[in-house]
Amino acid sequence: MKRHVKRYLGKALPAVLAAPVLVVMGPGSAQAATYALDGKDPISAGCSGDVTTMKRASIGTSSWTLGAIELRYSVKCHTAWARITLSEDVWGKAQIVRNTDGKAYNCTNLSYNASLGSYTCYTAMVYDKDPLSSYAEGWSQYDNVSLHSKTPSY
Repeated sequence: MKRHVKRYLGKALPAVLAAPVLVVMGPGSAQAATYALDGKDPISAGCSGDVTTMKRASIGTSSWTLGAIELRYSVKCHTAWARITLSEDVWGKAQIVRNTDGKAYNCTNLSYNASLGSYTCYTAMVYDKDPLSSYAEGWSQYDNVSLHSKTPSY
């Protein structure tokens, strides 16, 4: 019996080792991709020099605007990040989300930016080269009114 098993393993084992490995993942087990600039600061990574605001959405109500959420993009780095700007010193949150895999980063520590004349923070970056796309979301609360806005994807 041992000789038969040994002869079978001697033939089957190399074939099994040479076969491609197929990993099947169940629902909800997908993982976000990781690109080199994912999670990096756009300024320290050198990606903010050619930044363009690709999409912008107001944060407020139909009668007044507290600020904006912006989807920022660097052509040089092919990265996107979110920036929130609020006219008042209130709580706020910005988030960037890559559509394909849900990779997301956010910021909540707003500080006053004199050149913008507003309270602001920006997120870390996600890689966003076509065919990838991302969107930015912003939240705030003012006088017990919860505010939310989202940019179109780019």
